Formats: sequence, structure tokens, C-alpha cells
Amino acid sequence: MNKKEQILKATLKLIVEKGIESTPMSEIAKAADTGMGAIYNHFPNKESLINALYFYLKAKESAIIMEGYDQSLPVKQRFIWLWKKMINYFMAEPMDFMFLEQFYYSPAIDPKAKHEGSLYVNVLDSVYLDGQTQQIIKDGNVKEWIGFTSGSLVSLVKLHHSNYICLQEESVDNYIQAAWDAIRS
Repeated sequence: MNKKEQILKATLKLIVEKGIESTPMSEIAKAADTGMGAIYNHFPNKESLINALYFYLKAKESAIIMEGYDQSLPVKQRFIWLWKKMINYFMAEPMDFMFLEQFYYSPAIDPKAKHEGSLYVNVLDSVYLDGQTQQIIKDGNVKEWIGFTSGSLVSLVKLHHSNYICLQEESVDNYIQAAWDAIRS
């Protein structure tokens, strides 16, 4: 692991534990077993470090959900594929999930960075748009329908990570089917 990866890994751990606002650069340097100078060689400020970690995790998420993805499948199968891969990633990598949630909902984060990160998984947009074109997904703003779907499914992952529920593969499949049923025409 190179120095930059060490810094990103330490940042991820600390932010998940303490929050974005409560994680000073000095603590990140200590956790990464490096000096402040090394951090500033890679990242000019905390905002750029946090954004770099976000983009790194969004690229990782995108690579995971796109692995084996087949654009030629029917809309429903692509919908199920993408959400199942995303939920499985979020369940398998709780630190990534918790950071991404914190980042996305933090008022301290530049909305431009949030938008740029959403472009990593814009394949969801095309699935919903294709479904609307084929009149098998309800009309309306695609981003709002993705938010509606995401809100339900991501909440289940949160409940799983808080040990309130224990998601199993069969129940994940059932919830994805329920999400599909909610948006289909």
C-alpha cells in the first residue's frame, strides 16, 4: 500500500468513527503513520482529501456493480442486477457504506462534488429512462425515482449494519422486487 492509499484508508476509518467535522488532519496523519507534509503533498486541504476518498469509493462502487453487467438485458433484469450488486457491496463493505452516507448527507460537502460522484453510477439513470421509454417504469423525474428506490433499499442496509435486522439473500431479493413493483407502470 502506497502512502496515498494509507492516508485514504486512515481517513475512511476515522471519519466513519468520528464524523467528517470531528476528524482533524493531524489525527489522520497520526493514524496513517505519516507526517502532515506527506498528506499535504497528496491533498492540498481536508476538503480535497475527503473528496478524493469519496471519488475513490464511488469508482470502487461503480466497478463492483458494473462487473458482469449486460446492457442488452431487459430493463427489469438490469434494475435487479444493479440494485442487488449495490446492496451486496454496501453489506460487504460497511466502512465504505457508512462513509458514503455521511459524505452524501453532510451539509459541509460541496454539492458539486456530490453531483460529480453520482456520475460514477449514472447507469441507473439509463435503466430508469429506458424503462420510461418502454412505458414499464412510471413517468416522472428519474433522479426522484432513483431517490425513492434508494431510500428504501439503503435504509434496509442501515438497519442491517445497526443489527436491527439481518438481511439474507432471499429477503434482499424480495425487497428489490418490492422496489420494482413500486416504480413499474
